[in-house]
Amino acid sequence: MLQPLIDARDEIKAAIRHEKDRDGPDEDRLAELEGRSGALKWILVACFGYQGFSNTKSGRIECHEAINAFAREILLTAKQRLEAGGWRVVHGIVDSILMTPDPDVNDDDREELEMLATEITERVEIGLEYEAHYDWVAFVPQRESDASALTKYFGKVAGDDDFKIRGIEARQRSTPPFIEDVQRSCLEKFDTTRSPEVVLRRLEKAIERLHAEEVPVKELVERNRVSKPLESYTQNTRNVAALKRARAQDLMVHPGQDIEYVVIDDEKSSRNCVALAHEGVETYDASYYETQLVRAVESILSPFSWDRKDIRRKLNGTRGVGITDWT
Repeated sequence: MLQPLIDARDEIKAAIRHEKDRDGPDEDRLAELEGRSGALKWILVACFGYQGFSNTKSGRIECHEAINAFAREILLTAKQRLEAGGWRVVHGIVDSILMTPDPDVNDDDREELEMLATEITERVEIGLEYEAHYDWVAFVPQRESDASALTKYFGKVAGDDDFKIRGIEARQRSTPPFIEDVQRSCLEKFDTTRSPEVVLRRLEKAIERLHAEEVPVKELVERNRVSKPLESYTQNTRNVAALKRARAQDLMVHPGQDIEYVVIDDEKSSRNCVALAHEGVETYDASYYETQLVRAVESILSPFSWDRKDIRRKLNGTRGVGITDWT
């Protein structure tokens, strides 16, 4: 039943590759193709999840479990073949696998990745595509342990100005544009200098702009998706404050829709801690957004054994901080 969707997406992905290989690709055409591919992807993701949904009428948990079992087997098969071909797998998840040359294997004995991908595709009957070569990749540790988070990493695409970003703030739809821009700028600084100190200087400049109120308010708007009706929330989060503020203005925001707001006083627990994006406020809580900046930079430096305390300690050498800076 799903095969026509899979075939259609394969055709669109082939068209995307063809468009990118052209001299001067049509950006409008490329955006259209990527949008169609993304739509089909999420339909297929929803179909998978629906099999395991407890209230589904047509799904079946055994089907959901079988899909996971096939996925594990395919991943293990790919891992074993890549290792036999002279590569060491450093990361693997349901839809991607990252490897590096095995230092114990001579270059002459190492098999080409494109050939290995073709062979694995034929064996498992699932397309494995060689995506890109990276100069370096960093895996972000979990906040509560030193183990790396499976879905948080970033790396530099070889011979390109592009970065591969997964899970960190720049990929999170709720992140304000200013925080995203600073994080991406810090990534570029680190790529060119490999220096945490240079990254911290970029952070310091961003913090100075915040406290000097030089950042446009529209660059600090947070966008979060509403997951349930206002009455169903039990905690006074910023989202809830924004929903209460919207209701006071007779604006209805339903589950599945977005709520956009600016934090103006994070010390308050009422709806006055935020202002909705359309209200045209000219102030913001600089300390709150400073904390968000520090977290964003921590995501970049934590793979290199820098945590939030180290960042704060370095910042303390050039500027005073208050108790709220440590929250």
